[in-house]
Amino acid sequence: MVVKHIQRALQGKSKQHIQTLVELGEYMFDEPLSPNIDILQDKPQMKGMHTILHNQETSREDFIFYFDRISTLLVERYGT
Repeated sequence: MVVKHIQRALQGKSKQHIQTLVELGEYMFDEPLSPNIDILQDKPQMKGMHTILHNQETSREDFIFYFDRISTLLVERYGT
């Protein structure tokens, strides 16, 4: 029952947020991404690094290491 209440509350907040964005003219209705945007492939290594970076309990050293690792992958792939 508590879980259902939380889910309904979050859905209500989401609808309110989207409505506010629409009113401000900031909501994008399924517009395609800019041609300047490339999305890295969603591989297990990338998922793992994102999970570590989003974890609030990740140490500063680990955060820096994995952030640098993702940065290196981006530079290697898209660097000029």
